[in-house]
This record gives sequence, C-alpha cells and structure tokens, in this order.
Amino acid sequence: MSQISPKGRVSVVIPNYNREGLIGKTIANLLAQTLPPYEIIVVDDGSTDKSVEVIRSFGSQVILLQQQNEGPGAARNAGLRIANGDYIQFQDSDDLFALNKLQAQAEKLDESGADIALGPWAHVFIGEKQIQFESCVLQQALPSPNLKLYVWQLRSWATIFQSLLYRRDFLLATGWYRTDIRYPEDTEYFFRILCRLPRVVFAGETLTLYRVDAPNKLSHDSGRAKKQRDLDWAKCLNFMNQERKARKIEADTMTSLIFRSGIRKHMRYWSREPGEATELVQSLTDEVQKSSHTLLNLVELWLRIAERIRLARTGYRWMPGYQAAPATDQQLKLIQELGYEVCQTIK
Repeated sequence: MSQISPKGRVSVVIPNYNREGLIGKTIANLLAQTLPPYEIIVVDDGSTDKSVEVIRSFGSQVILLQQQNEGPGAARNAGLRIANGDYIQFQDSDDLFALNKLQAQAEKLDESGADIALGPWAHVFIGEKQIQFESCVLQQALPSPNLKLYVWQLRSWATIFQSLLYRRDFLLATGWYRTDIRYPEDTEYFFRILCRLPRVVFAGETLTLYRVDAPNKLSHDSGRAKKQRDLDWAKCLNFMNQERKARKIEADTMTSLIFRSGIRKHMRYWSREPGEATELVQSLTDEVQKSSHTLLNLVELWLRIAERIRLARTGYRWMPGYQAAPATDQQLKLIQELGYEVCQTIK
C-alpha cells in the first residue's frame, strides 16, 4: 500500500432502516479506515428503533439525514445529492470493509483515471469475534474481457455496490436510483452504469464483507413482500430491456437467449400472483416471444447442467463472471486486522 494519500476525497453514503445494533459497527469500521472518509452521510429511512440515537452518538463525524420510509434507492439519492467528495462509496448499514478498502480503491482511481474501482467481496456470517464464509470470495478478478460488463450482467452476473468505488462525476452523469422499485434497485442502476461503458479498474488487495445474517434485509422478506419483490424484478428486467434498446446495445445470440430465459423465469414466479400491470406483462411477453419456447427450454436446461458441473468441480455454483475462489492468505489477514478470526461455524 502506498504511503501517499490519494488525491480524491471519499464520500460514504449509507441508507439505514432499523439497524440500531449494527449501524454503529459499520460507522466505526469506516472511521478506522487507513484512508478515513472525507464525509460519512447516513440517511435514516424512517427507522422506528434507536438507530438515530446511535448515529447521533458519533457527533460531527457523521452527517445524518432523516426521511420518511421511501426505500434504499431514495435514501442513496438523498445522500448522493449532498455528497461533496470526488469519489462515492455506497455502503450498507450492516456490512464491513477491510481497513484498506477505501485507500486501495481511491489509489487505483487516482492512478488510472478510471470511473469505477471494483474489488473482491464475500457473503459472510459475522459473530462477536468470528466470521464464517458462506462459501467463497467472489470477484477475485474482473470478469473475463471477452464479454463487455453489460453483457455479463445480461447473462445474470452482478456485483454488490459496496464492493465498488465510483468517481462522483460519473455517477451524477448516469443519473439517480429509481424509486419505483425497492428490491433490485441496485441491479437496474448498475445496468444503466455499465451501458455508459465506464472505465473499470480492479483492486484485488482489499475485501468487502457482505453480512447475510442481518435483520431487516429485503431478501429475507416474505408474504406480501415476496409478491412485491417478484413484481419489482419484472419491472427491473423491463427497465433493463428498455435501456438496452434506447442505447442501441446489441447482444449476441446466446446473451439474448439467457436474458429472455431469465425474463420468462421471473414471469413464471410473478404469474402465481396475478396483478393489474398489463402493459408490463405485454412488454415482457413481446421480448420473450422473440425466441421459441423450445430454444429457451434448452437454454434453461444448459444453464442448470453447467451450474451442477461447476458445483461438482469447484464446490461453487457461481457463474464464470464472478471469478469465485477460496479466500487468499492475504484476505484472511485482512479479516484478522478487523479483529475477527475465520472459523467453520460461528460459536
């Protein structure tokens, strides 16, 4: 790690909803970074617990915005609007960074002039002093350059926003999060970002820890929320398709088939809970019908077989774009520097 501080200032934006037990740990993790943030902006999205008290306990080290519950996209927009840093780091209220995360990625952006720095990340269970990997570390490298990143996403690759550091001017030129979808809002926004063909640099010497066992995760909702999640995914795929067409982005035949099979799969989920969104149904149906159902069935079968082969060979189900691999010794050391030990089970 260079001893010269990056020239770019980092603004961190954190949406928070009812995370009184975790938001303090996330803020403390940011304040302990080898490159402390220029500013930490926490947008409380209508919490009903003691989150605001915890956030205020950090005093002037944190900028607190409060709003009615409007969803994480609206909260991130609010933070981004007032951010003054050269670089933007989106963080969730329950996740943690290796202590060198901001410095490593800011240095990469400084050196390269790139728009985005991307780094490794992992799904983890976090105890008081122990961390357990759900499976492996993802993005041990950038996806293969034989496909553009937006093509990888059309093929069902994605990353978490926490693992990225953005040049602020690039984000502002891209626009804002949509606020009419709450569940896959990152997926839709990231596709718009990738369609602008950003310059992306890889910072492999750091690590982002994505907590999978935290309360109030959208992915843990059920019942009525599941119906809304399925609807939001249908909207997201439709928005992505509209963006692709508007920018005249062409996809190869296999990518189109994979994308259409994904649309059809989500429509099957959604059809179990019929609604009134007839225009959305028609738009997605029109896209799916560009390929025969027989061909889409073959693609789905091929994807399932390929996943089972990967699982048998590597122990991981992740598609190739994720560049999945075991944690390196250096990554294990980064976790130890956070005060945790890596174990097989959380005690």
